[in-house]
Amino acid sequence: MSNSSGLVLQPRQKFHQISQVNLLIVTEENDDITRIIATLEAAGLNFFYEVTSACESSFYLSEKVYDAILYDYYQTAASPLDKLDWWYELAPNIPLILITDILGDEVAIECIRSGISGYVLRNNLFKLPDALKNSLISSTQKQTTQLTKIRQQQEYIKQLEQEKLSWQAAEAAKQELLSHLHHELRNPIAAIIGFAGMLKDEIYGSLNPRQMQYICAIASSGEHLLDLVNDYLDLAKIDAQQETLYPEKLAVEEICRASLAMVQEKARTKGLELILKLDRQIDFCVADKLRLKQILVNLLSNAVKFTEVGSVTLQVEYQSQMLAFAVIDTGIGISPDNQQKLFQPFQQIKTSINRRDKGTGLGLALSRKLARLHGGDIQLTSTVGKGSCFTLYIPRTLKEQVE
Repeated sequence: MSNSSGLVLQPRQKFHQISQVNLLIVTEENDDITRIIATLEAAGLNFFYEVTSACESSFYLSEKVYDAILYDYYQTAASPLDKLDWWYELAPNIPLILITDILGDEVAIECIRSGISGYVLRNNLFKLPDALKNSLISSTQKQTTQLTKIRQQQEYIKQLEQEKLSWQAAEAAKQELLSHLHHELRNPIAAIIGFAGMLKDEIYGSLNPRQMQYICAIASSGEHLLDLVNDYLDLAKIDAQQETLYPEKLAVEEICRASLAMVQEKARTKGLELILKLDRQIDFCVADKLRLKQILVNLLSNAVKFTEVGSVTLQVEYQSQMLAFAVIDTGIGISPDNQQKLFQPFQQIKTSINRRDKGTGLGLALSRKLARLHGGDIQLTSTVGKGSCFTLYIPRTLKEQVE
């Protein structure tokens, strides 16, 4: 089929599935507009269009949104891409179809790679409707994909928010449980120990040897159980990120002597010498007083427990930017296999000493966690049969601790 202009019109499939399309036609040759419009009308496309030049395209693109851009390009540059700055800057997401004369293969490939939806040779203008149709369909699919991704991201964010709320609820429940355990376990155990102590002291009358044996066992078991509950609840608070440190300036010698005093009686009973070696340069440190003392007493208690003869030494010195509290004993030592699991909860070395003098199995795990809360750590070196050295490291100053 042809018209008076000599344009050959090929019968094309009607665009029944596409509603009105809003087009911007960019051209420097208005004579081509008639041919472009006639070709689209012949294909049955329901469209509205506006015509502008490349120089004035910014006005149209800033005022309206178009479904597609038809760029009627005449070769005034080595590549069409050199003339498309206005499109890249203002409307790179709007499909653009290039209407042009013959392009070299390299230039054509470069155009497609650059993001141009397609191009139609001017002498094959009848292919423009299909090129436009494909570009619109592709653009719609991209938009659908983007919307799907946005919805998926929104669902993911919603899921994260729900999980966050669930996590917060779980943390609140955990904190409530810890508070409940604090009251429901510690208080009754403390009461048992108190009553056992009163009977042991024979405040309300004398006991026969068998009764005294039993009440001493009750008191000892109660104290062991209280130690276990205290350590477990402290660990649970740290794991739940509910443990708060209260750093203050502390006299190092004072905290060391107070810790040694806590194990002095047991060391004296075993005939062990307690030694304090304090570097002359050391005066103060910054730490949570209660927790620092708890760590040192735990390390000293273990050293006394696993040392039958000799001494336990608390040596304090500066090592780089850290303050090092080394607890050195002349005890049984620890094998490499046992060293690997020693800081895990409920892990205890199987020895005759442990069977005789049971511990909670939580002290070292708790001590390391408390050390790390301070910004430090606990390290171990040991030789079987010669003794062990547990070293607590904490930052020298509050500034380093906070960082």
